[in-house]
Amino acid sequence: MEKCNLIVSFTPTGMLPTKAMSPHVPVSVTEIVEDVHQAVELGITKVHLHARDEVTGEPTYRAQVY
Repeated sequence: MEKCNLIVSFTPTGMLPTKAMSPHVPVSVTEIVEDVHQAVELGITKVHLHARDEVTGEPTYRAQVY
């Protein structure tokens, strides 16, 4: 049997979801790290992140957040 190389990309935060839309959306650094860790345990091979403002939970492009 041939081995299949598979890339599984995980995007835990997305760009639009907020806690108001779903309480399951990780927005704090701790929540995001925990979700990524769980996904690694399941076999993801790549993570695509959107940084979130710690106070508002909104997406941010501020360098210091990354």
